[in-house]
Amino acid sequence: MRVSILSGLLGGVLMAITGLAMLSVLDEAEFVIVEPLGAVAMILLALALPALYVSEHHWFGRLATVGFGLLSVGWIVATIALPVAIYGPGVAFFAFLLGMLVGMIGALIFGVAMLRTDATTVSRRGAWLLVAALPIGVPFAIGFTTYVMGQGADPWAGPMLLYGLAWIIFGRSLWEHQSEAPSQSQAPQ
Repeated sequence: MRVSILSGLLGGVLMAITGLAMLSVLDEAEFVIVEPLGAVAMILLALALPALYVSEHHWFGRLATVGFGLLSVGWIVATIALPVAIYGPGVAFFAFLLGMLVGMIGALIFGVAMLRTDATTVSRRGAWLLVAALPIGVPFAIGFTTYVMGQGADPWAGPMLLYGLAWIIFGRSLWEHQSEAPSQSQAPQ
């Protein structure tokens, strides 16, 4: 469980760094450096999904189950497709985009479900970031790169930044919750 939580923390940091870097409108040489960093971040975040599920599944209803399912399936498809697209046929990039879209829609649904319950173990700030990742992150990335940087860039930069920040918050909450659990079981009764 701790490995999965650490994977979420590290993956969140790498994902946020990747999103920030992509907002700077990278040239081809810079993109070659950032692209593998994003692939590693996605693998780490896919490995962190079990920790989030184990800590939160006790309150899941239909909405949370659908959201977490879409989030997981989309993220795993995108995680597998990105390295293939980077180092293999470029057509795999379409699978990456589809997986990212499904994963982000799932994150939005899951975030809404988290905000509707009082039983979450992780911080609600992360849920707000999941909700904001797609509807706010995409327009922000397009607007920022077009009007501030002067050149349109990848619209996934904004959602990747917000999703990475959400995982940093989730990882920290899960780590604190995991650290408290053994001390509670050893307390005198």
